Amino acid sequence: MPRQAKLHSTQGLLLVEAVLSAVVIAVGLVFIGRSFSSQLRAISTIEEYEMLLELARGKLLELETKRVARPIPSEESYSGNFPAPHEAYGWEVSAQLREDLADEAGEVWAGEVTLLVQRLQGNSKQIRLQSIWPVTWIPEEWIRS
Repeated sequence: MPRQAKLHSTQGLLLVEAVLSAVVIAVGLVFIGRSFSSQLRAISTIEEYEMLLELARGKLLELETKRVARPIPSEESYSGNFPAPHEAYGWEVSAQLREDLADEAGEVWAGEVTLLVQRLQGNSKQIRLQSIWPVTWIPEEWIRS
């Protein structure tokens, strides 16, 4: 009889070990799933900021190219939307004259141009690029006090 008691005791112990192992594995899988979800959200956010930066760089380059190629149009837009497939994003440009960038006569020769690119609806992720431009490149409509 002592032999049977020992056998039953070992079987009960194995069952408890199996249940505990299953619980540990289940908890581990839950944490792994949550970390994957959080990593996917982070990757999505990084991709959106990269797209915002690409759109902003392209728009700033377009605006600068217009200035180099020909004089300022009489009515230059200071905001707009991007064409498809990026119609969910808009841009706005503003400028501020830089008093610290003046010649000996006190005439300001440069301004700081700020381009804001952002998602128009939903979460408002945005990016700002700033550049120094000659005053002759900056339309009056862009200048903010």
